[in-house]
Amino acid sequence: MQQKFVMGLVVAGTMLTSVGCATKKHVKAVVAPMEARIGGVEKRAGQSEADIDALEKQLSQTSEIASGAEREAKNAKALALTADGKAVAAGERASGAQALAEKGIAKIGEVEVEFAKSLDRMNQNVDNYQMVRAESITFGFNKSDLSKDMVAKLDAFAASIKDKNKYVVEIQGFTDKIGNAIYNQELSQKRAMAVMRYLNVNHSIPLRRIQLLGVGAENPVADNKTRTGREQNRRVEIKVYALPDTASAKPALAQSL
Repeated sequence: MQQKFVMGLVVAGTMLTSVGCATKKHVKAVVAPMEARIGGVEKRAGQSEADIDALEKQLSQTSEIASGAEREAKNAKALALTADGKAVAAGERASGAQALAEKGIAKIGEVEVEFAKSLDRMNQNVDNYQMVRAESITFGFNKSDLSKDMVAKLDAFAASIKDKNKYVVEIQGFTDKIGNAIYNQELSQKRAMAVMRYLNVNHSIPLRRIQLLGVGAENPVADNKTRTGREQNRRVEIKVYALPDTASAKPALAQSL
């Protein structure tokens, strides 16, 4: 009897042990996949959290870029308004300048008309003008500048006509026969212009009253074969013509130097 009881206990313990092992295996078989799934979920959750952090960072950067773009847009708008204002001001200045230019052109036209009328009036009776004074100055060989003696003669000449109102000054430049004809013509022009410049700048004789010509070696007053003759031919002749009622002196050519 006791043996049967003991055997029963042994069998019961063996069964309990078997059942416990079977239960642990079952639990392990059930829990392991769950743990794996939980691990995967946690991993995905961690990755999602990292993705969210990265997205938030990108959104923050995008916001900063958008703010910078907005600032740039405001600056560009301000610059555009400034440029527009400057363009308007420049347009107004251009319009004003154009108006002044048009007035200036109109004024020039008026001056030209008056000048033409003045010339017409002055030359209206030019055929009736008579020579009232004449002067002649001579130059050194190949020279066109004025010496002190020439200046003194021109000063006296200008003083003699300063009170006249209606007159014309005729200036002609000459050379001797030495040298090229074209060069001599240019030299004679330079000599005549030197006299004209002095009378205009130093004595305010208006250019509108002066007629100028470089003649060259033509119309000599002396023999070009002699030294003395050539010296006399290197000259500038200045003549004053006026209407008879304004003439105060008889025509007279001064002797050459």
